[in-house]
Amino acid sequence: MSHYWARFKTVGGKRFRFDTRIYLEPKDAPDSQDPVLGCIIGKNPGSAMPGKRSSALTPIILSGDKFLPTVLSIVRQSYALTAIAPPRNSYVQVLNLFYLCDRDLAQAKRSLSSVKRPPICPSEQQQFPWAWFAWGGADPVLDPLKPRFEQLQSNRDFYYSRDLKRVIAERPDSQELAKHTQGMPQSQVVDHLAKLIAR
Repeated sequence: MSHYWARFKTVGGKRFRFDTRIYLEPKDAPDSQDPVLGCIIGKNPGSAMPGKRSSALTPIILSGDKFLPTVLSIVRQSYALTAIAPPRNSYVQVLNLFYLCDRDLAQAKRSLSSVKRPPICPSEQQQFPWAWFAWGGADPVLDPLKPRFEQLQSNRDFYYSRDLKRVIAERPDSQELAKHTQGMPQSQVVDHLAKLIAR
């Protein structure tokens, strides 16, 4: 049983993580028919590792990764505020600017430069009820990876602006600092998500 699942693939000797899912309740095994609640867009997978070698969805060993549990906590708090039960077997999809696994972002960016045509997660083609952008600020390496998310299909977009210190209900441009969950005041995001859920 796990809240966290993903597909891991080795490309050019480097580990990539795709189709990362955060289930609101632990699952024995994910299903293609499980309903997606929304998505969050971060920079890249961090320290989380596969629980077993498999090309299918496999449980994630967090290895100190705090991003996934933080997102789970925020979404659960939002549902608790609404008194609306989340759909059975539902999950939040995790998307990234790039999918190369590395705890050290600077090292990951260096490694990325050696990968021709870095693979993209097919989950980016889904339709999402909401999209939460948390990819940080302007970055000369990462900024060219952001425009593809202009095509993301979502009904509601938002991010927490570090500069304005509030939730902005729109999609950020590449220069906006869309705050990562680390050190982010959570209450405003919890309240905003609760309103989206209640609509």
